[in-house]
Amino acid sequence: MGDCSYCGEPAGFLRRKHGACESRHSKGVAQMRSLVAEAAGAAQFDQSALRERLTTIGAECRASEADIDAAIAAGWTRAVVESLADGVLTRAEETRLRGFRDQMALAGGTQTAKSEARLERASRDRLSASARRAALGVGDEPEVLKQLDAMLRESEIAGLERRRLLIAAWEQAVDQTLEDGLLTLDEEAALVRYLRHFDLSARDVEGGGAHTNMVKAAVIREVAEGVVPQRQNISGGVPFNLMKSEQLVWVVRDVDYLEVVTRRQRRGHSHGVSIRIAKGLYYSPRVFRSRSHEWEETVHVDTGLLGVTTKHLYFHGSRKRFRIRYDRIVSFEPYEDGLGVMRDAQTAKPQNFLTGDGWFIYNLVTNLAKR
Repeated sequence: MGDCSYCGEPAGFLRRKHGACESRHSKGVAQMRSLVAEAAGAAQFDQSALRERLTTIGAECRASEADIDAAIAAGWTRAVVESLADGVLTRAEETRLRGFRDQMALAGGTQTAKSEARLERASRDRLSASARRAALGVGDEPEVLKQLDAMLRESEIAGLERRRLLIAAWEQAVDQTLEDGLLTLDEEAALVRYLRHFDLSARDVEGGGAHTNMVKAAVIREVAEGVVPQRQNISGGVPFNLMKSEQLVWVVRDVDYLEVVTRRQRRGHSHGVSIRIAKGLYYSPRVFRSRSHEWEETVHVDTGLLGVTTKHLYFHGSRKRFRIRYDRIVSFEPYEDGLGVMRDAQTAKPQNFLTGDGWFIYNLVTNLAKR
């Protein structure tokens, strides 16, 4: 006969606990968890009063110190889950949850560690969303940046990790801004102020090409407004002999130049019979007929530098070097990775330039051609 693990009295043959004791214990633990969850989610709580109440309930349900500690961890976990039920962790909720955790000195068990991880992810998501709004210039921008600074100071994200979060948020803001293919002057100003505020350079945010994409969108806007952009920092000289009346707008390196060429091949066949003239000697009056076949194919001609000016397209490669006046181009063909043009000539064939960014080069050249 064993003794009850809760009250210590005999529990009966092959039994280790009384049913009533087990039920009282379970109800007490559930009550403690509810109290902790309510306190963790409250704006303020009395730590001493909560501890005293938990001790009293623990004594009534015969809970050990380990049971009480487990109930505190479970209650805090419930508070975290309830705070994240709407998918958003507010700044006030995070402050309350972290403050309760620190005051109650929660141990780092498995359950607590999982809740910590969820809280950390939710906090990061909120910071990222706030950073994106700041980069986009949503609301009162100085106030938004001020609030973001405060949130960053209070968060547990610091150093290189914080810098990565700010960079990722800016890159996402650029992508969001360019979803419609346009970048307004106000949007660009907000993005630039964000970089300056957090001391981020163009190199810092160029990992995924976001800064270049922003500059390209600004170039398209200026050209469409009749302004000649001076956005690209071209290191070294360019091998183009520009006319006095034109200005260089953009240069793309390592551009593949392709031309459409016509291939010709003559194919034919012969037929006839062999006539015996003498032993071992034959005469074969055969007829040969042939036809010329031709087809077109696009071939890679050269790789070089593509220059876009206010009046011409320039190409400079190792084998091909030429320029094309915009008013001599009868059609522009946009490609995902480049641009195709057709000159105004009876024997002209399509000429293609693969730049890697078809949207930009097509919009840039067609807008310049309208000037």
